[in-house]
Formats: sequence, C-alpha cells, structure tokens
Amino acid sequence: MPSTSLPTIQADDEWSQLRAVIVGRAANSCFPSEPLHMIQATMPEQYHGHFQPNSHFPKYVLQKADAELDQLANVLQQDGIKVYRPDDVDWYAVGGYTAAMPRDGLITVGNTIIEAPFSWRSRKREIDLAYSGILTELASDGHLTIVRAPKIVGTDTIYDDVGKPQGGLVDGKYPWAVNNSRPAFDAADFMRFGKVLIGQYSNVTNAKGVEYLRACVPDGYTVEMLEVDDPHAMHIDATILPLKRGLLVYNPLRTSETALRRHSVLHDWELHPYPFVPKKRDSPPLFMTSEWLCMNVLSISETKVVVEEKDVEFAEWIRQFGIEPILLPLQHVHSIGGSFHCATVDLVRDCGGS
Repeated sequence: MPSTSLPTIQADDEWSQLRAVIVGRAANSCFPSEPLHMIQATMPEQYHGHFQPNSHFPKYVLQKADAELDQLANVLQQDGIKVYRPDDVDWYAVGGYTAAMPRDGLITVGNTIIEAPFSWRSRKREIDLAYSGILTELASDGHLTIVRAPKIVGTDTIYDDVGKPQGGLVDGKYPWAVNNSRPAFDAADFMRFGKVLIGQYSNVTNAKGVEYLRACVPDGYTVEMLEVDDPHAMHIDATILPLKRGLLVYNPLRTSETALRRHSVLHDWELHPYPFVPKKRDSPPLFMTSEWLCMNVLSISETKVVVEEKDVEFAEWIRQFGIEPILLPLQHVHSIGGSFHCATVDLVRDCGGS
C-alpha cells in the first residue's frame, strides 16, 4: 500500500510511472446546461434535447458509473498509487455538471497545479465545490504552487455574439462556440511532453485562455498549439495519445503526421495513426462523447495502461508496442462525458521518461 505521507506534486508527462492521482465521482451528475449553440457545437445531435437546466443523467447510469470509478480507484491503490477522491456534491441543487471529470478542470505542470477558467457556466463552481478539500490538503506541501482560476466580476460575456457553427472556416478558423472576451480553457485540451505542453483551440478553449495558461506554467515550460481539423473540437485526449516516450498514437480524422511534426519535441517520435474506426454502440448511450474514447486511456507507466474492457481491438493493437493493457469497465462513465484520462488527474509521476 502507498505511504500516507503527502508526496510532492510533480508531473511533466502523460506516461511515466504514476504515484498519485485524483479519481472522480459521478454521483448526482446533471446534463450541463449551456446555450444551444454550444450544445450543437459539441454534443451528439440525437441527445441535444437532454441538455436542459437541472436535468439528471439516468439514475442507473450514475450508479454504475460510480461503481466503475470506485473500482478504478481500488485497482490503482492496490498498485501502490495514492488516490484522492473529490467531495460529494448535489449538482442538481447548484446547477452544475459533475465531479467525474477532474481532468477538465485541473492540470499538473511540474510542481504546479493550475485550475482551468472554464467557459461553461455550469462548471464555474466545480473545483470549489468538489476539489477544495484536496487542494487544501495538497497546499500543506510548501514545495508546490496552486494557481486558482480568476473569478469573473460582473457579467460573463463569453457567449456574446457567437452563433451555431456552420462546419466551415471563417477567416481560416472555425467559428468556435466561445468568443475571446476573457480567458477560457479546459485542461483536457492540453497534454504534457516534458517541458512542452501541446494543446488545441476548441469550442471551450480560446486564444486568451492559451495566453493565460502560458503565464501560469512554471519557468522553462512552453505551450504550443496543434493544428486540428475538427469543428466539434473539445478536449484533445481522444485526438492524440502519447503512450510512452517516443511513441504517439493519433486520430487521423482530426490531425496528421504533418501537423504533429511541426512540434520539435516530436521530431524523433514514432507517430502512428490509429488504423481502425471504433465501432459504434448505443448502450449505455453516449450522451456527450464518441467511440473515439477508445484512445482515452490512463497510463500507469510506459508499459501499463488502463483501457476500457470492451475496447479489445485497441487493447490488442497496443500490445505490439510492448504495452500491457489493464482492462476495466468504464462505459457508464463514457455515457456522462469521458474515459480514464478524463476521470483522473495525475498529481505525481516519476517523469523518468520525459
């Protein structure tokens, strides 16, 4: 079992040996209530009608999702990894979304934890309500820095004069669902490659958000933006997957080897397009996500990753790279918005492979 002493926060990549992690909770999650144009830009069309104020996800989905997250936490603890869990919150009562996806709101960069300035109004209190206890505990370690998101004073204008994306380019860019009136990003739009973070602009991450993140990362770290061809972009962790130092898998429908090679940190890496189109499924319903969540895995080390138990095709494919998949159920967490990468925040990695 892991030591009960608080480790120093340190994580510079996505693949080195994991030592400490946050695992989310699904209880009381609600469909996020955002303007229609945001839902149209980011969510599967057949479920748009569910995204109403104070609309719970189905009870059976949440019960099974919490059981899946509890099992994940137990497996990680049994592997000697220190696990933190967020507080229970009645998201219906506060008009919020979930505590199941901590990766969206928090990112560890070196010895710094940065809170994302969410664009979604339904997520503004998410970190305060569910994760303040964890952040307070971590703050007792004087060797780390915690950067809390700036509070919005007055009216939030992030959605002003923004309409439904039409699927085409405007001045060479997609007409994203947020404007650039204040900094906004989701932490899940970025991944760490040593001292370089690679991210994407998306329907929840704007230019001011990227500049804000650049100002928050520790000295010596840089933030670079990947060219992604996806008008529905929201979170990069089903688009690129660094499995270990020198090996990256990418979604060829969203980005390309040419775009990836523009980042010097990847110049000597093996870059592999995922060669299969993930199979569609209807049960449990993917209210907020796509089948490309098969790429959304949690690396425990450069030789072990946690993969959804029904993504057998993906699991077998990565064995050729010397990686052993650990198959666990998570499809009900998929139903409410993410997979293993989304549902965790790595706080400590050995970072020997970065």
